[in-house]
Amino acid sequence: MTTYWTSPTTVSQYSQPEAEEKHVGWDIVSTRHPIVTVTPLLHISCQPKNDITMKTYFLNFGGYVFDNLPETVSGINLKVTMNRGGRIADETVQLTYQGKLIGNNLGLPVKDPHTFMSTLQPTTVYGGDVGVWNIKGGVALGMIQDPSFGVVLRFRSHPDWPHSTTPKIFSTELQIY
Repeated sequence: MTTYWTSPTTVSQYSQPEAEEKHVGWDIVSTRHPIVTVTPLLHISCQPKNDITMKTYFLNFGGYVFDNLPETVSGINLKVTMNRGGRIADETVQLTYQGKLIGNNLGLPVKDPHTFMSTLQPTTVYGGDVGVWNIKGGVALGMIQDPSFGVVLRFRSHPDWPHSTTPKIFSTELQIY
């Protein structure tokens, strides 16, 4: 059995310690409206050294309420629908539970142009139906049902292409296998 795609009920943001002024925050209005950064992410090319690139604050999506959960969790999919403006790269795409990041970071590497080009699509799906997140000890139903269970996202400027781009996140949905 597989759950329907489910949206979060909460969203919050936090910065990397001691980097509050270096990174770009989010203008959080609601989990149902586009979430945008308060200023564009920049990449200013100052070759051969000293490029200026930016990162966003971390976004923590939680409070997912699932119907028809399977008896045993075998996999988790995350579907992110957003506008990257052709330049915004993944930094962190990771599950969270009780305030801690768990499993693998599935943020796609920028250096592989074929992989990165697939993330420029309006919708990107991470995870899979069998253990792709590599969570130690697996995932218990109690974890999935806990309001602290969710996903953390963070983005960065593309390191090779100069730009000034404002990312817009339209939805972050989870599906449980």
